[in-house]
Amino acid sequence: MTKRSVDETVVARKAISAPYADTALCKFLTKQIAALSGVKSQREIAAEVGYDRSNIISMIKKGDTALPLDKVPAFAKALDVDPKHLFRLALEQNHPEIARVAHEIFGNVVSENEMALVRMFREVTGDRDPKPEAVLLKSIEDAFKTKRRLE
Repeated sequence: MTKRSVDETVVARKAISAPYADTALCKFLTKQIAALSGVKSQREIAAEVGYDRSNIISMIKKGDTALPLDKVPAFAKALDVDPKHLFRLALEQNHPEIARVAHEIFGNVVSENEMALVRMFREVTGDRDPKPEAVLLKSIEDAFKTKRRLE
């Protein structure tokens, strides 16, 4: 077996064993659950979501299984995250084509955190809807990059 075919086999096995591993949802859950470390365990999160066993949290976080859409509200509450944001990520994970169509029909789903920026923009601009200057966009981008580095 060549090196390339071995690599392809490993990738194919990973896709079969963890088909959702590279989704934005898994990355988000991994980060959120880690942020709650010391506050609540995966066992406690599982119980709050309605699962008897905590291994399902690990399976969802690793991408072995998808987050069921009907569990999004309980998951959002257990993780103290915006349910709209979590639902968007779960829909993209479970049904990417439906997520694309929903976005086409309904537009962007805006979380409460994102909406706070919209409200501030409206207030600061007197609700005039001016096009944001490049320097403003760059400042916001830099602020979030700095925050990510500190996390």
